Amino acid sequence: MNEIQQLLTITRLLKEKYNRSFSLDGRLVGDIGEVLAAEKYGLELLSENAYRHDAKEVASGRMVQIKASFKGNSYFPYGEEKIPDYFLAINILENGELEELFNGPGKYILEHYIIKRNLKHYKETYYTLTKGILKKLNKEVNESDKIKKVIFC
Repeated sequence: MNEIQQLLTITRLLKEKYNRSFSLDGRLVGDIGEVLAAEKYGLELLSENAYRHDAKEVASGRMVQIKASFKGNSYFPYGEEKIPDYFLAINILENGELEELFNGPGKYILEHYIIKRNLKHYKETYYTLTKGILKKLNKEVNESDKIKKVIFC
């Protein structure tokens, strides 16, 4: 049981430091991903109940939705009114590093994959996109259409 107490202590400390839930009910991976992405890409996190976007790029003001996973797959929202301005899908590696799966305009995924492939949604809530598809689409996005990584000196 000591491990459980440690886990609860760690999530409490993370909540205090980053003002995110870090709850153990399934949101933990998303909260961790948002914090890691915010640090790596120079993002300002929005409130947890913000609609459609999770963060704003400090340098440009561009609005970003962040999806994080340990498996590589990502959920993309269903419905044109839910498509984020920018979509950042990341895979969290075991060493804590981030693998960028997709970084670009949300409409790019919609127009170049979902509509093109007539992709099926899950109960009008989201689409499931694989790591391979996301990485392929990411290579096609112009660098100017990506959220920039912060360079630490």
